[in-house]
Parts: sequence; C-alpha cells; structure tokens
Amino acid sequence: MADMDRVIELTGVGRIFAEYWLSLPKVDLVPMRSSFKPEKVPSVIPNMAIHELISPEFIRMRLVGTEMVKDYGQEVTNRNYLDFVEEGRREKASHAIHVVCGQPCGMAVQLSGVSQAGRKLVRSTVAFPMRNDEGQANLVYFCSSRVEKRNRLDAHDDELETMQVSGRVFLDIGAGLPAYLD
Repeated sequence: MADMDRVIELTGVGRIFAEYWLSLPKVDLVPMRSSFKPEKVPSVIPNMAIHELISPEFIRMRLVGTEMVKDYGQEVTNRNYLDFVEEGRREKASHAIHVVCGQPCGMAVQLSGVSQAGRKLVRSTVAFPMRNDEGQANLVYFCSSRVEKRNRLDAHDDELETMQVSGRVFLDIGAGLPAYLD
C-alpha cells in the first residue's frame, strides 16, 4: 500500500475524508455503506458526493453536498455525472470511476470546471469505493475541495458546464494499481 502515502499529501477535508475511509472496517478491501457514519466526519459532508455506478453511460449522483452544489451552480442530485464531462472524454471518465470499484482502488483527481459564463473552478478530489446494502461495490464516495478561492457560481445566472481532469493518480488500497491510461 505504498501509494496510499500519496493520501497524506491531501489537506483539509480531503485528508479528513481519506483518513476516515481508511479507518472503516472492510469486506474484501471495500467498506459497507452502513459503516460510514456522517456524524464522525461532519466537516466533510458539505464537500461530498456519492456516485452510483448504474452503467458505463450513467453514473447517478446520489448525494451531493451543499458546497459542491454551490460550485455546480445548480442542484445536481440524481443527475448523470457524465452530463458534466466533455462528450469526447465521457467514456474515459466513466471507465476511471468504474475502476475505483472494479479494482478496487482509491483515486485522487484535480478537476477543472468551466461555467456557462466562462468562469473557471479548480477542485482537488479524492474518491474511494463503497459497498451498497446488498454488498455490491457500486458506490464511489468523493470528497472535493476548492484549490483556489474564487467567487462561487450563482445558480440564478451561471451553471457549471463541463469538468475536465487536469491530473489523476490511483491509490493502492491493497489490490494493486489499475492498468488505466488517461
């Protein structure tokens, strides 16, 4: 688990989230959703998103924290995450998120977003797999925080249009690293 040392580079809510996820009891390296207790890490909840892997074309944003909703400039719960990815990158983005559960592994990503009005947003994100109530590893818990302090998007006049990956590192949680090329 040498690559897990990269998690230490995280700061703020990303680091709190990663350390908490690492402390959870695991079933074949992946915790059950029921083991995640939000009251243990209240500071990360506004910066979290839970993605449910429905199919390669549909990744449902099941829960999106208030800070992330503000950055999207709109309510995005239950929307397809891939709708916010440039069309030419959707297949790769979907594959990268599915790898988190399929390997299993963690993922640290630097995301750059562009709003309809052309404003830019940079976020540092860490993600780990989680099992649903039936024991299937089909949930990815993300914790994301802003890299730069900028004005938030205003849901009344500006919404996030696309997200791009400006850097991605997979984290070995015990099953090795995926053979994924971005």
